Amino acid sequence: MDQVTCKLGDMENFHLLVEGKTNVGGLKVKEGTILHMSPEMLTYAFSADDDEDVARSTGIGRASDVWSIGCTVLEMIGEGNIQFTTADKTIVSFESGKINKFIKQVKSGATPDQSTAATRLSPKFGAIVANCLLRTPTHRPTARELEAALAGPLAGSSA
Repeated sequence: MDQVTCKLGDMENFHLLVEGKTNVGGLKVKEGTILHMSPEMLTYAFSADDDEDVARSTGIGRASDVWSIGCTVLEMIGEGNIQFTTADKTIVSFESGKINKFIKQVKSGATPDQSTAATRLSPKFGAIVANCLLRTPTHRPTARELEAALAGPLAGSSA
C-alpha cells in the first residue's frame, strides 16, 4: 500500500476534463458539501442563471478543487468540523435550510477559519493550506505547485 499518496475526488466541481482542460459549465447541482465549495462555485451553483458564461466569469475550474482541498485539511484537523469567519473573526454558522444566508456571508468575505491550522500544522503546511484558500481563484496554487510545495518534509514545530 502506498502511504505517501493521498487522492481526493468529487470536490463539488462537476465539470469534465476535455483534452486536459477543464470544461466549465458542466452539471449545475445544488447538492454536495457546501462548506467545501469555493466562493466561485457557490456563486455559480446557486445563481439563477444557467449560462455557461457565468461559469467562466466566476473563475470555476481546477482552482475550485484546490479550495476544497484546503477545506478538507481544515476539517481533518478540526476533528470533523470546519467553521467560517468574517474579517472581524465573527463565526458564520451554516444552518441546513439557510443556504442563501451562508452564501451571502461567503460572498461578503467570510472564509474558512484557519486558527486551528496555526496550532495543529507546521508553518510550512499551514501556509500551503492558506494558499489553497485564497479568495481569488487565479491566486491559488495549481496542482503542480501543490505537488512541489508538498514535496519534502512538512514537519516542524507549529506556530
